[in-house]
This record gives sequence, structure tokens and C-alpha cells, in this order.
Amino acid sequence: MIGTRGENGGFTIIELMLGIVVAGILLAIAVPSFQNVIASNALRSTTSDLITALNTARSQAVSSRRDVKLKPLGSPADWSNGWELDYGAGAVEQNQTFSAGEGVSVMENNGLTELLFDRSGRVGNDAVFQVCDDRAGETGREISLGRFGDLQNKPLTCS
Repeated sequence: MIGTRGENGGFTIIELMLGIVVAGILLAIAVPSFQNVIASNALRSTTSDLITALNTARSQAVSSRRDVKLKPLGSPADWSNGWELDYGAGAVEQNQTFSAGEGVSVMENNGLTELLFDRSGRVGNDAVFQVCDDRAGETGREISLGRFGDLQNKPLTCS
């Protein structure tokens, strides 16, 4: 009985090939789903970062009694390139930068190239941000900022 399959315990080439084919089929099914999860996470993360930056700018302006700017990065300035909290010269805090996730676009509907939070936490203009990704027909987010710093986060159908 030496050399029989019972003692050897190995796989035949047919069994290995069948295992590879099954693994390939499972990967072909799972990869598109995984890509959707990654895109959804990038959209969610970018929205969260924008809300965090808006809230931080407002709270820092109030607590430090200084004007704080939130402005887009890049030349020309584009919110999709990211944004920066600018505390101004002589501030104790270091400026902070945030970036949009891959494939995510951020647009401010009123054409604002910066938001200036004054010492009372107010801004000069209402701002409405649209956060969408490059997938067609997906639900994005609309972030509205009122002049008194109140935020609203609503679903948005992206085109």
C-alpha cells in the first residue's frame, strides 16, 4: 500500500486546476462589489472631512477670537483639490489641509473661493457644497452652511 493516495495525501493536477478556476470565478464576482465599497468610502470620507473642516473653522474662530479662513487648494482654486484651514499670521495653531478622496468632486454652488469665519463664528455668505463621485447615478451629499454656522447634510442625486 506504499505510494497510494491515502498515505500520500497530495492533490492531483485536476483538483488544483479546479480550485484555481473556482477562486477565479469568486474573484470575478467580488472585485466589482469591492470597487463600489471603496468608492462609497471615499465619498463618505470626503464629506466627513469637509464637515469637520467647517466645524473646526467655526469653533477655532470663536475660541481664539480670530478670523479663520477655509479656502480651496490649487491654482486655480478648486475645492476638489482639497481645502485648507488658514488661521492667519501669528496664530498658535498650524494651518490644516484636507484632500478629497480619489474620484470625488467637491463643488461650491455660489462660486465662493474662501469662507471667512469671524470671531463670532459667522460667515459672510451662505455656502452650498456638492460632494459627488464619478459613478453615474450615485447618491452624493449636499452640505449647506448658513451665515450663523449652522450645517445641513442632505442626500443629493449626482449626475
